[in-house]
Amino acid sequence: MAGSASRLPIAGPGRHKVIANGLRELDRFLSVMIDEIARLTPGNIDTTLLARQRNTANKLRALYTAMGRPRSDHDRLRALARSRDCLFYCDGIVSRSDERHGAAMTVGWPGGADTPTTVLHLGEKLEITAEDLAWICCFYDRVATDLMDVEEVRFGARLIIVPV
Repeated sequence: MAGSASRLPIAGPGRHKVIANGLRELDRFLSVMIDEIARLTPGNIDTTLLARQRNTANKLRALYTAMGRPRSDHDRLRALARSRDCLFYCDGIVSRSDERHGAAMTVGWPGGADTPTTVLHLGEKLEITAEDLAWICCFYDRVATDLMDVEEVRFGARLIIVPV
């Protein structure tokens, strides 16, 4: 019974804005972390220009390009940003597609064992569960860990996170 409760939508007044704010905080943390990794990375990275970049997906892509790494997380980060904006600005009603003049939006997290991604059409309601949020947190954790591991191995630097 406890396992089925995790598939229920998160309820409460203002839930979409609260969830979107949490997703925004994850994204902002990753953005700041990218800036710090770029600062520690020798090479051809304009850290001032990178720090001005507000789109975390594009910022990560620029860092990965400078480091000569594959950029596999870009599309997922963009989809998560669209979902976050949908929750915050549109109360979860899909009003923006993945592409200009498109008819559907990819949410950015898997839809279940049989569905690697969930696609919603314009006008549909975006529901996010506790299980979805847990998956998103694990995704951001993986990206952050990947960035830290690369720096530790290549440059001997370590990012130390001090609890407040």
